[in-house]
Amino acid sequence: MNEKSHSLPLWLAVGTIAALGIGGGIYESSQTQALQRQVIASQQDSDALRAKLVASDSELQNALSTIRQDVADTREGATSSVAKVQQAATRRADLLAKTQKEKAEQLSAELGQVKETTEQANAKLDGISTDVGSVKTDVVSVRNDVDEAKSNIETTKTDLQHVRGDLGLMSGLVATNGKEIQQLRDLGDRNIYEFTLSKSGGLQKIGDIQVALRKVDVKRNRYTLDVLADDKRVEKRDKGANEPVQFYTARARQPYELVVNQVKNNQVMGYLATPKVTVARQ
Repeated sequence: MNEKSHSLPLWLAVGTIAALGIGGGIYESSQTQALQRQVIASQQDSDALRAKLVASDSELQNALSTIRQDVADTREGATSSVAKVQQAATRRADLLAKTQKEKAEQLSAELGQVKETTEQANAKLDGISTDVGSVKTDVVSVRNDVDEAKSNIETTKTDLQHVRGDLGLMSGLVATNGKEIQQLRDLGDRNIYEFTLSKSGGLQKIGDIQVALRKVDVKRNRYTLDVLADDKRVEKRDKGANEPVQFYTARARQPYELVVNQVKNNQVMGYLATPKVTVARQ
């Protein structure tokens, strides 16, 4: 009984093996088809990827070509620009060198002129120094002459005298002879007019007045004359030699002074002294 229960029938075993073989073939066929589909999908994906890679490579090649062209253009432009800059720099350097050369030549010419001018100035200075030395000598000489003139003036003032005139006024310095008349003229204080009057001469012009000799007394050394000034005739009677005969005119505040130094037969000699300043007196 036990042996029957533990042993399977033969037909059941064979059927089971056959069923297992059929199921395995179906499964293997299914798996193969799946793998084939995956392979086809993978090929399609690979082809698509390859197409994309080709497209990307083409785009990359185009981009690289464009970049190379741009680089070439840029390089060519840069080379041209550099050439232009170099040419411009060369022209500017040449122009600057030319300008500097011209300035150097001009400066050299100016320096030469300054040197020549300096030499001329030095020569003139040497001449001026010589002239200054000569002028100094002349100044000393003139100073000596001035001192001598001052001394002579003082001596002249001592020789000449102040005398009260016929109007009661103290006169200027009075000269009594030709030498003193010249000294009086040299003083330059007044205008001096020398004269010689004769009785027969009538009215005679002396300076800006007229004088007529009327009477002469040789023994007493006296005379009488008429003075015509400002259309007025004034008689100066019995005047002595070297006595200032004074009278006013409308031309000056100070009086005119007429001095007779010598009284001769029918003739007198002397001088008329008039003020330098001829302003109408009040």
